Amino acid sequence: MAGRWLRPAAAAACAALAGLLAMGGPSPVDGGLFDLAAALRARLAPAPPPPPAAVVALDRSSLAAPELAPLPRTFLGPRWAELIDALAAAEARAVGFDIVFAYSANRFAPNHDAPFFAALHRHRDRVALGRSAGTPLAAPLPFIMPPEAIGLIELPRDPDGAFRRVPGRLAVEGGPPRPGLAAATLGRAGLAMPDEVPVAPRGPLESWLPTYALIDVLRCAGREPDSLRRAFAGRFVLVGTTLPEEDRKAAPDRLMPSPAPSPAPAGCLRPLGPSDPGADTVPGVHLHAAAVAAVAAGEAVAPLPPALAPPLAALAAALGCAAGLRLRPWRALLAVGALAAALVLAAAGLLAAGLWLPLGWAVLAGPAAAALAYAARWVLADRRGSRLQHAFGHYLAPGLVAEMAEGDGGLSLGGRQGEVTVMFADLSGFTALSETLPADALMAVTNRYLGAIGAAVAAEGGYVDKFIGDAVMALWGAPLPQPDHAPRAARAALDAVARIAAMQAADAGGGGPGFAVKIGLNSGPAVVGNVGWPGRYNYTAVGETVNLASRCEGLPGDYGCAVVLAEGTAERLGGAVFAMELDRVRVKGKRRPVAVFEPLAAGADPPPDIRAYAEGYGAALTLYRAGRFAEAAAAWRGLERPASLPQPGPQAAMAGRAAAYAADPPAEWDGIHRKLGK
Repeated sequence: MAGRWLRPAAAAACAALAGLLAMGGPSPVDGGLFDLAAALRARLAPAPPPPPAAVVALDRSSLAAPELAPLPRTFLGPRWAELIDALAAAEARAVGFDIVFAYSANRFAPNHDAPFFAALHRHRDRVALGRSAGTPLAAPLPFIMPPEAIGLIELPRDPDGAFRRVPGRLAVEGGPPRPGLAAATLGRAGLAMPDEVPVAPRGPLESWLPTYALIDVLRCAGREPDSLRRAFAGRFVLVGTTLPEEDRKAAPDRLMPSPAPSPAPAGCLRPLGPSDPGADTVPGVHLHAAAVAAVAAGEAVAPLPPALAPPLAALAAALGCAAGLRLRPWRALLAVGALAAALVLAAAGLLAAGLWLPLGWAVLAGPAAAALAYAARWVLADRRGSRLQHAFGHYLAPGLVAEMAEGDGGLSLGGRQGEVTVMFADLSGFTALSETLPADALMAVTNRYLGAIGAAVAAEGGYVDKFIGDAVMALWGAPLPQPDHAPRAARAALDAVARIAAMQAADAGGGGPGFAVKIGLNSGPAVVGNVGWPGRYNYTAVGETVNLASRCEGLPGDYGCAVVLAEGTAERLGGAVFAMELDRVRVKGKRRPVAVFEPLAAGADPPPDIRAYAEGYGAALTLYRAGRFAEAAAAWRGLERPASLPQPGPQAAMAGRAAAYAADPPAEWDGIHRKLGK
């Protein structure tokens, strides 16, 4: 029994691992898994010590206070000076401003910001200023503060829109990397920050990090300076806005429950609660403060080597595959659920130990492999695919069989009406070569050339309906519908001509035999389905569209070109292939004349020499149809065909025909060429 399931088990496990390795990078659930692990750690781990960082908030209450309400924010410089002096007196370890001072009030009131600049100068060894990569600081701040005390405030956003990482350094266009605000703040106290710190808070950021209103800090500085010392001594202080409408970011604490409000302590300094209760975002300053607190406490999360993730995902896939193959559905579901839960708990345990390894692909690989294995167990896809391959493997390319097996439409055996493009391609020179080569050599070279045509057909999603001696019949638009069947077929024809020409040139250079090719195409309605008898069958197309394509295959020799399209194909190119009209022809067995075209280049915008050639040919064709044969012959003789196109080209044949008509004008002229033979 184990041997019976060995192959599907290995296939399912390998498929899951191959998907992981092919995708690379983070999984779509890594971010949510990190948030869940942080929430589990916050709930299950012992209560942590107070963090070595705090936040001073420019909040609504501060802006509404009588001391600040009359002042626009640009004019708060003297108040910032008071704050810096108060925090320095309270023995704060360092102060970082998550506020960009891009304008100075000195522009409006001379020396208004002088106290602020003076306070920065006095305490420049413990103050860091934030700036945006695209917004310089107002003068003279860049001259007051040393470069290492100015940090960028930008934070990288994860694919799900959350902010979980605080960079130590950020790349700046046109210059070297610059420190981030957290790194600059830590540097004021002589601490170095890693290149990147994952933010894994021990609780909701706005309650885990003590946060105080700016106005309360300013008032306490004059009334109860000891309160400030108890709150800020030895701590890093980050200053920023906590307004609900400014700088809000989705953070990794969004799965943590909001704590119950605690009674405000006595005294002038009271910690704030959430700045926007019920929101799933936090002020950006709290992310910078969390990174500073993690580094200062020696608790910065260290990422484990990414190379550990693929084997863990492979192991999870193997376990999920085994569950899907051997267990009943509900037991398999419980098993992969338990596996996913174990991985989540492992992630939380790693995070509690200060380590992080993205296990998202492992969490996804187990259920995915179990589902795949369970499907393989019941052979749902295999049975249907086997029937299709058995039926169509006799006459379709393997890639087309696989596509049909995966499709939802199934097969329409017997016959149906459909829009198709039909190609007939014939190797020129087969009869002459057959008289000079032995049979085995003739078959070898013929198969090489037919193989080149078949490869061109397959490259454009068509299939070879049949080989007819030295000719090929191919279809697009059946058995599977293809809205762009005509452009595909025209491109395949151009490709086949190029392949045959290259082979012919190589064979001629080596003294060997070779073929040229002539191709006819037509598009339109046809009946497609199985013909034959139960012991021998063929999937093909029948109808007038097929007959006209066969007649077009005999026209390239009349016009000195390699490919002729009937108007049904030309009308359906939709600009995907550039083609020029050759003539109007009444072929054998057809009463109505048909316009025929030559495809010149893929795409709607050919090279200038090809477009000029097509325009010149069209002008001569207009003269020809008007019965001005001598002028048409002269125009065609003076037309030079681009070297990139198959030679000699239709202009030579049409010039000869026009000259003959000029010498012996027809009794009745309708501009139609009559093709009497095939």
